[in-house]
Amino acid sequence: MVEPPPTAVRASEAPVPSGRGGAAWLLLACLVGLARFHRLGDWSLWYDECLTLADGWHGAGNYNPLAYAVIRATAELLGGRTDELALRLAPALAGWLVIPLTFWAFRPAAGDRRAALAAFLVALSPWQLYWSQNARFYTLVEVPALLGTGLCLRGLLGGRRVTALAGLVVVAAGTTLQLQAALLTGALAFAPWIAARLARSGDAPARRAAGVLALVGALVVLASLAWVGGAFGRYAEMKPVDPLASVLHLAQSTAFFLTPTLAVGALVGGIAILRERDFPGLLALLIPLLVGGAATAAAAFAQGSAQYVFVAMPFVALLAVWPLESAPLARSAGARLALVALLAAAPGAGSGLYFGVRHGERPRWREAYGLVDELRAEGDAVAGMQGPVGEYYLRPGSTDLRHPRSVVWIDRTRPYSWAPLARGERALWLVVRPDFLQLWGRQERRDFAAFLREECRLVRRFDVHLEGRDLDLEVYHRP
Repeated sequence: MVEPPPTAVRASEAPVPSGRGGAAWLLLACLVGLARFHRLGDWSLWYDECLTLADGWHGAGNYNPLAYAVIRATAELLGGRTDELALRLAPALAGWLVIPLTFWAFRPAAGDRRAALAAFLVALSPWQLYWSQNARFYTLVEVPALLGTGLCLRGLLGGRRVTALAGLVVVAAGTTLQLQAALLTGALAFAPWIAARLARSGDAPARRAAGVLALVGALVVLASLAWVGGAFGRYAEMKPVDPLASVLHLAQSTAFFLTPTLAVGALVGGIAILRERDFPGLLALLIPLLVGGAATAAAAFAQGSAQYVFVAMPFVALLAVWPLESAPLARSAGARLALVALLAAAPGAGSGLYFGVRHGERPRWREAYGLVDELRAEGDAVAGMQGPVGEYYLRPGSTDLRHPRSVVWIDRTRPYSWAPLARGERALWLVVRPDFLQLWGRQERRDFAAFLREECRLVRRFDVHLEGRDLDLEVYHRP
């Protein structure tokens, strides 16, 4: 019997280099990830978290109903509490689960060591830490995203079409938690088909599975075009954007949260993959590229922001560690360790600062409104930015936060809501985030600044030391 040439060996049968030390790195990653529960209830809620409470308890505008149900069920299990810890516990648990799931999902395509080191970078990331400590849905959607990715990769590399399709369905189901799962669903549908045509070698079962995924993906896209177009059209009418500025904001904010070292590491990893052009590597590269490309196209219609590509962050971490199994790094433990240290330095430092001078990387609304509550006299009026947050802290136990009663809400859509209070004789307290004023019209901003300067006294400033973003708050008093 004639043996087949090496190039005819099925890709699903060709073992991926596992690397040594994967278990140790995974254990370290899981231990580091426990930081997600440290000071979980210490940081102030911010606007979007208050909307989670308002909509989860009053059912307004729930486009992702399962996510609200998960957070509310967790709060109910804790006795019906609606404090910061109760609202954030489910995202924190999901954020920790993402670490071992990153390893499990990427292992069949990347090997033990690469997958474990990608999980380690996810554990260290201050971006992952931040959303793990937020009463929002970004870490929740990562769970089905990685589960589905793991199934899909196993199906593709084993030539099992049903398993690959099941993975696609699991990822798509994540849209009930957060809509960005749709971006990953599309990427998983089309990336294997493109990779199969770019790869230097591959096997027929994997190519057939990739073809089935692409066909299903194309049918889903065609079936949903009318709905997607209508949704984006309505959003664009309500919140028109400058397409170029929106795309630039998406790119800049994503680079900021990834950190430059991780972004550059991913670029180097992508170049290494293009040189090797093996099927698993091309999958690792194409999936985040397609997610980013779809998000960039969407940013032309809706305000682009890094959080909308957050689901692709573990894939970027995988790209950054991909060269570790390539020559000459595969032969030098010292070189591998140096690269890991370089990639880990910035996110590790960022996570350390997160618990210190960065105050959880959010404005100190609880302290600001708490100071007002402590100092105000009976009958004093309160006005402030992010009115739902003020309502939460000035009326403990309140949940209908979209309609604040304890604070007059000031923002760019109601820039003169403070004016009737300024003409009255009641003492007035104001909580202001100066950075928000940049979004106001020029005249509205001038009038408000003049009122603060001429009639009010600055009582206290609550600083947050975070490069690239101004999260400071100021509390004013008009006697």
